[in-house]
Amino acid sequence: MPAKLQTDKVADAITPLATRMARDPEIREHVMAALDSAKKVLDKVQAEGARSAASNKRVQNEVVKAAHELREGAAKLTARPHTSKKKRVAKAAAAGAVAVGAVMVAKRSMSKDEDEFEYTP
Repeated sequence: MPAKLQTDKVADAITPLATRMARDPEIREHVMAALDSAKKVLDKVQAEGARSAASNKRVQNEVVKAAHELREGAAKLTARPHTSKKKRVAKAAAAGAVAVGAVMVAKRSMSKDEDEFEYTP
């Protein structure tokens, strides 16, 4: 598959997620917290070295915090938007009204057909 098609597919898949991330303040908070924790860990690793930073309890806590924030952010990002109970009830009521209207129209059209026939014994 050409590289152009692959990048187009990736861009199409990522665009809604990036838009939602940019607009939702709660998701943005999780991403920023994870980014801050990752920066702190990277600074410690660069300053102290990987082996000594890995044994540092503060660095371990920052890694756990970053992973937790990423997990929470990903869960919020992939979750379906919550619809309120009022909206669900309103949709059900509208669907019921449409169904009742359709039944009434069908009933009237059937009753008109019966009146047109004349029966003679």
